[in-house]
Amino acid sequence: MERRRILVTGGTGLLGRELVRRLVTSGQRVRVISRTGVPAGHDLISMYHGDIRRLEDLRGAIRGCGAVFHCAAEKNDSARMTETNVSATRLLFDVASEAHVKFFLHLSSVGVVGRVRQRVVDESSPCSPTNRYEETKLAAERIVSAGLEGGKVMILRPTNIFGVQTILPWLRSTLYSRMRLVLQGNEHTHLVYIEDVAAAAIFLWQAGIEEPVETFNVSSDEEDGGTYRDAQALLASLIEAAPRPVKRSAPLFIPHGLRLIRRGFSNYGDVIYSSRKLREAGFHFPFGRRAGLVQVAGALQEQDSA
Repeated sequence: MERRRILVTGGTGLLGRELVRRLVTSGQRVRVISRTGVPAGHDLISMYHGDIRRLEDLRGAIRGCGAVFHCAAEKNDSARMTETNVSATRLLFDVASEAHVKFFLHLSSVGVVGRVRQRVVDESSPCSPTNRYEETKLAAERIVSAGLEGGKVMILRPTNIFGVQTILPWLRSTLYSRMRLVLQGNEHTHLVYIEDVAAAAIFLWQAGIEEPVETFNVSSDEEDGGTYRDAQALLASLIEAAPRPVKRSAPLFIPHGLRLIRRGFSNYGDVIYSSRKLREAGFHFPFGRRAGLVQVAGALQEQDSA
């Protein structure tokens, strides 16, 4: 497997870029399928100009590849979610089967669980999606769960992935952001560092897990200090320009009740998505949420001083 290329979809996105960086740093040859035709910028990366919704493009992109990391997804345009998240996944998985790919990682989301009744959510929790994105990601999971003949399929469900770009909104001091902290400050952020998610994906490729199809959550929820107030206070202690943390936030039943009125459903703000199964498989988080926030703060400080 190591001698063949690795195909990455969504390789120009937030997580895809980090995944590609880690793979080539370890000496792996990577092919990225992209509609933009962005130059690779590295000897071990080849760019394939194509669309994951087109069968012939996928066949060309996967040629010579022994593993697939499927990170591409539509998160914002509900009209395109079925085509991108479901139909394109089915096409890609069929092509991977045709090409006798031995490893397929599908990047999903803990969002597929949707409504929950228990406080601790693991991979065995029943799924009840609440929106179109969650529905289409669950449908994609069911496609790849059919498995590969002679190969392995790993489904990775991260919580809210963060990096430098996604933390920038936390540094804006607006009336809305302050009111949100007052209202939701005691709720869990479900933040997981981008480098931890990329490391988990590569771990599942290398670990030699026996089951042909497995699903794993990747989350830092079991770390202490996971609320919005905790995260804001940490950022304020690391970045001078960050907004000061609020002194008090509403009890959990208030934001929960407001969401019930507005949406008709709401998960309680202390729900935890457990990564116990991933840790028991042997994975160790390189950073964790707190260290990840420290890394992000340091990167932002360097940008400001450059």
